[in-house]
Amino acid sequence: MDKLKLTSIFDDRPVKLTVELPEAVFRDLTSYAEAIGRESEQAAPEPAKLIAR
Repeated sequence: MDKLKLTSIFDDRPVKLTVELPEAVFRDLTSYAEAIGRESEQAAPEPAKLIAR
């Protein structure tokens, strides 16, 4: 079998995805976003933005 060769992705524009998460995961993401906001002394990021990071 041939080996898979990965190349760089040229088009890295953001895309919208809709996913369903358990409420506990959303609460954890919200808490994490708030902690990031406190540590960075900036507004907390949206929890959804943390999923792709």
